[in-house]
Amino acid sequence: MASKQLPYPVDKSSKLHDEYKFTLPEVYREVAKEELREDDAVREKALSEMRHWIAENPYIFKCRTDAKFLLRFLRYRQFSVPMACEALERYLTVRELYPSWFKNLDCTDSIMKEILDYEPFTYLGQDGSGRSAFLIRYGRFNGEKHSPLQDARYMALVLETVLEWEEFQIGGCQAFIDYRDTTVNNFEKWSLSELKTIMDVYSRSYPLRYGDIHAAKMPKFALPVVETLLSFANPKFREKIRFLNISVLLVDIGIGETYGRFMETDNVRWNG
Repeated sequence: MASKQLPYPVDKSSKLHDEYKFTLPEVYREVAKEELREDDAVREKALSEMRHWIAENPYIFKCRTDAKFLLRFLRYRQFSVPMACEALERYLTVRELYPSWFKNLDCTDSIMKEILDYEPFTYLGQDGSGRSAFLIRYGRFNGEKHSPLQDARYMALVLETVLEWEEFQIGGCQAFIDYRDTTVNNFEKWSLSELKTIMDVYSRSYPLRYGDIHAAKMPKFALPVVETLLSFANPKFREKIRFLNISVLLVDIGIGETYGRFMETDNVRWNG
């Protein structure tokens, strides 16, 4: 059952817009300026142009126009308004094509709460460059109990949550994937079309700024599925993936230094 709360208006032609104020730590202002070409004047002008484009677009019927939402796409495309508008179109299109995956997400849904309790995704914190780091323990997805659709909705719920964080929008992210405790069902339950959809979403259609993606302990039985999945990714995405042994992965996570002690991540709760 979907939440009845609608915190953001979706009237694309509204003349009333929130007044944006940059409130993040200085490191993010510096990253935004150096990497994204963002400053107060650029941001205000780009938001105005993007809102005008949305209002005039005959194919968009409803769309959030609050600053935080539009900045997802402007920051993703380094404040090129035409490219940000194209990214927004891709995002809206994929949501319309696969509504069962991406619409009416609700963290209070019983299945979502169950997957959240398994903690397949753990937020580790941020490094000195402002990048958000996530530990993905793929073996914590239930290969038998939950369907690909349910797992995909959980992933979408997490993505929609973190994309609301401006730290994530500006600093981007890096992922550490631990394949220990995975089963054959974790991989073989995904159909070819589902693999293609999920990779299109996460490497093309969602405004995600990836750093490196580190993976370890992938079992041999997973190789055909992972190779198929990566065949659908764009080349730049594939270049970011590194396969490591587990000891190197734990060092990369930064035990006791960058992200805190690895063994303490079990105490971090994901609040959808």
